[in-house]
Amino acid sequence: MFLSNPARYFVICTFFLAAGTGCGLWQNTTGHAVRPLEPERSAAPFSTKEPETYQAEIVITAGGRERRIFAARKGTRSRIDYDHGTPGQRTVIRAVPDLVYSERLGIYAETATGKPGQPLSELETDVTASLLNRRPDTTYESLGRENGLSKFRALSDENRSSEVIVFVDDNIGIPVKQEFYSVGSDGQKVLQYTMEIRDLKLEADDALFTIPNQARKVPLAEFNRMTRQN
Repeated sequence: MFLSNPARYFVICTFFLAAGTGCGLWQNTTGHAVRPLEPERSAAPFSTKEPETYQAEIVITAGGRERRIFAARKGTRSRIDYDHGTPGQRTVIRAVPDLVYSERLGIYAETATGKPGQPLSELETDVTASLLNRRPDTTYESLGRENGLSKFRALSDENRSSEVIVFVDDNIGIPVKQEFYSVGSDGQKVLQYTMEIRDLKLEADDALFTIPNQARKVPLAEFNRMTRQN
């Protein structure tokens, strides 16, 4: 499979900024292409290099449910808002020091560098690799264009029971949407979930990586207790 069980994305607050080198959302490859391609192993036919500065919303949809996650980066600083726009929104800012912040409760806490207030790395890595197909064992096939986007099929060489359809915006040269399918022994495909990048901007205000002055600092254990209870 390209990913673990998609339900994990709806029960654990995790995302994609701590994989590979740096934040690792994008990684160098051969650059995007709009010409028809023969299936090619281990070379994504689109750019997967992470911009030094950006902000975007990631929308994950499965089983009729939708989850929104906001992400931003500027140099070595990054920010993730889980369950963006909901009362349960929780913010992780990776800077110096790393911070977790609840806008609703008006509290924040410092965390050990690289160790925010809940486990992130495993699923961050999973989503990173899957959003932009950073798997070294993947074969890509051009499917032409659809709705102004270049369309590719990505198949895992390890397991043909799943496939991903990747939509690339050639104006910015990166995938903006992926559809994840399970494939039965009879070849029937069933859509499991989608992941889409929306409102991508190649800019990010410094204020995104700071905590409001009126926020109250609490110990990390207290932050975790309060956010669980409320």
